[in-house]
Amino acid sequence: MSSAARVLDFIRLVAHPKPQPQIDKVDTSLRYTDILFGFVIKELFVRIQNWDQLELSVRLHLVMGTTLVLGSWIGYRRSQNRSSYEVKFFNLPFVRFALDQLMLILYFRIAVSTPMEGKLPSSPSGLAIHDLHLVLLIFGLYWVWDLLGISMTYTRLPPEPDSTSARRYPEITPEKKLGPNPQNADWPGSFITFGCLVLLLAMLLIANWVGSYGLLFGLTVLLLFYRWVKEIRTSWKSQQTA
Repeated sequence: MSSAARVLDFIRLVAHPKPQPQIDKVDTSLRYTDILFGFVIKELFVRIQNWDQLELSVRLHLVMGTTLVLGSWIGYRRSQNRSSYEVKFFNLPFVRFALDQLMLILYFRIAVSTPMEGKLPSSPSGLAIHDLHLVLLIFGLYWVWDLLGISMTYTRLPPEPDSTSARRYPEITPEKKLGPNPQNADWPGSFITFGCLVLLLAMLLIANWVGSYGLLFGLTVLLLFYRWVKEIRTSWKSQQTA
């Protein structure tokens, strides 16, 4: 390679500093996230073992938290919109990976909201509102995560001379290779998340009316409904691509 070619390649690198997309074949980031999910579940299960001694609001809180964390882990593993590209500084998979870790911090916040012995650190209404605020924030992150996945389907590589710009993150073939076609944007999945986010905002408005028990029960029902609808969406999408 000539010196002029090396200089040209360096200029292109500086002009387009985004790292080259590569397929994640070892799946290290996924396994790391799985381990953190395990730590959160452990905190919940340690508290659930004192079930007979717990107040009703704490029981509802732990049921809601377990539903949230286990549903999130299953949804994370089942998600067809999860990136299979390597996490690099500072590509879109890195941002989504960072959001995953932020969600896990919020899961930890919910899991350790009550002491090991199960006594309330505050009133039942305070615990319920605390949970609602955290779940609302988590669903906001879910929605941003979905939108980042959609943006990956539209992101293009820098145009080469005498050629059109190709998609930076095309579909990945079963052989773990970059496919010839672009990924499909999962707009329906993002609409489902946004709809549940609106329902959570509505719950915030009627929180005083439904009470702490009703609020915690309603959060659990909403989480189960969200996972059920997302599972239907994932299964339908699998049939469409089969």
